Amino acid sequence: MATRTKTPRREREPVAKSQPIHVPKAAEIIAEKLRRRIVLGELKAGDALPAEAEMMLEFSVSRSSLREAFRVLEAESLIEVKRGAGGGARIKLPKDEIAAKSIGTLLQIRGASLKEVLEARLIIEPPLMRALATTHTDEDLKALRDHLAKESDNLENFNVFALATAEFHRILMQRAGNVVLALMTGMLDDIFRRHVTHFIARAREDQLELNKVALANHTLLTDMIESRNAEAAAAVWRQHMQQLKDIVLGELGEASVLDLYGGQLIPQ
Repeated sequence: MATRTKTPRREREPVAKSQPIHVPKAAEIIAEKLRRRIVLGELKAGDALPAEAEMMLEFSVSRSSLREAFRVLEAESLIEVKRGAGGGARIKLPKDEIAAKSIGTLLQIRGASLKEVLEARLIIEPPLMRALATTHTDEDLKALRDHLAKESDNLENFNVFALATAEFHRILMQRAGNVVLALMTGMLDDIFRRHVTHFIARAREDQLELNKVALANHTLLTDMIESRNAEAAAAVWRQHMQQLKDIVLGELGEASVLDLYGGQLIPQ
């Protein structure tokens, strides 16, 4: 009699646990639809949204869901809601300063240093000067020359000059033509601007000489941009940013980014 071979029992494969499915709430869907209209430019800054009754019909939702969507968009600084007579929701686009403050807070929480902020700018800004030297317009040059005149007029007004030099950086980044990098450097610049008052408050004896050097560097950069000397523009700005980094860190130390709420520098 033939021996029956016992078939090995197959191990039952573990059943994967299914992940909970997130079903978007009505408010999330409304917020996403309105957000998309804003991003695509269908709704522009200052535009009034329709009355609540109209929007409730459009989205087939309750007033509570609609108002919850409004709260989401308000938190994102995409709309402004005024209550009472003559009120309603209007489109309000977020400002760079809001993003800068959020990024600054996150950097502070993660223990980023002022040195790292300056090093990031040193990496990003010189190549943008190369691009600006290649693509600048007469309007760009006029904006730079006009600002240099403002700096020259305020060489001995240390607080005004310091803020003017920070503004010169901002103008350069905006004129360089790369929206993404302009926004990134703008956020870093806003964080740095908050340190300027601390630097000026140290009342350095050589502050006037430092101001003259900064103005000379700004003028030389503008000359290189005007002559479309791209490599020289990048080199001038790299050297200037390195000088700035060395001077500021030498004075303030490699401290954490500014305490955006208390206004104090927090040593590492």
